[in-house]
Amino acid sequence: MTANMVGIALALFGGIVVGNCMSPIKRIKVWPWECTWLVFSFVSLLLVPVSLCFYAVPGWPALYWGLTARDLYPSFAFGFGWGVAQVLFGIAIRRLGMALGFTVVVGLGTVFGTLIPFLAHRQGSLFAGRGLMLVCGCALMTLGVGLSGWAGQMRDFRKHESSAANYLSGFIIATISGVLSSMLNLSLSFGGGISEAAVKRGAHSAVAVVAIWPIALAGGLIPNFFYSFWLLIRNRSWNNFRKPVPDGLWSGLMGFLWISAVVLYGLATYQLGPLGDSAGWAIYQITMVLTACMAGVIAGEWKNASRPSVTAFLVSILPLLTATVILAKATK
Repeated sequence: MTANMVGIALALFGGIVVGNCMSPIKRIKVWPWECTWLVFSFVSLLLVPVSLCFYAVPGWPALYWGLTARDLYPSFAFGFGWGVAQVLFGIAIRRLGMALGFTVVVGLGTVFGTLIPFLAHRQGSLFAGRGLMLVCGCALMTLGVGLSGWAGQMRDFRKHESSAANYLSGFIIATISGVLSSMLNLSLSFGGGISEAAVKRGAHSAVAVVAIWPIALAGGLIPNFFYSFWLLIRNRSWNNFRKPVPDGLWSGLMGFLWISAVVLYGLATYQLGPLGDSAGWAIYQITMVLTACMAGVIAGEWKNASRPSVTAFLVSILPLLTATVILAKATK
């Protein structure tokens, strides 16, 4: 199996894992959202990344001491921006509903996260060769996600009613969240100085990318932690931590699955070569959407849906699959 095929497989597998990472939340019965999210954030953004670096990167965390702010700041800042996107995503979903909110956030996050690294690293023209394939893949992905969101709106029309003011503010928040959500990928794309330092310390070049995550995700931890902390104080929900089982275990599992998917994607970027952080990101995101769609079908979310909404949902899968094939070819 070639490195390219390994990279595509890792990106696909990562997308499948992240598409299912929130499934345990359905089993949480007592804890409010802020308790769940605090544990999720601690496990996914701090505990696992730090533990992984201790295991995979020789001399960690001393390698950071020899780096300049110019090496560390981009990944941290982009990670912080992504963390803000996570908080805004939850607000957008409450105002727009899952279907439309997910469509806007994932669509924008994929396009920006795919095209910005390509342009920033000057890997060619957007309208020729691989660049054109990236643009076509993003366009098809946007079409597929848009159709999926439209189908979800038709399905949930009676379940979710929103005032004009709520809708407009929700759409603005979702747009900001979508743009900022691409920063998780940008934190990796612009963290080359960190991974190079890890290689010099003796880390294998294929796994050196994990040294970026503690810096990037530390940035993401800040807004997630403080938002959860603020909700805990406002809602006076601290007492729920006195009963950590089973809700705490499900929350931790969510965090472990999410960071596992992120690590798989990071490993995929190395195997995919120069376009790993562009086409690889799009493949990862598309697989996440497809997995979430299939999970919804299995969970019976479309059981009583109208025929037009089911038709739109089924049609949306074709451009997503086509986009995955085109983007995979762009990495060769």
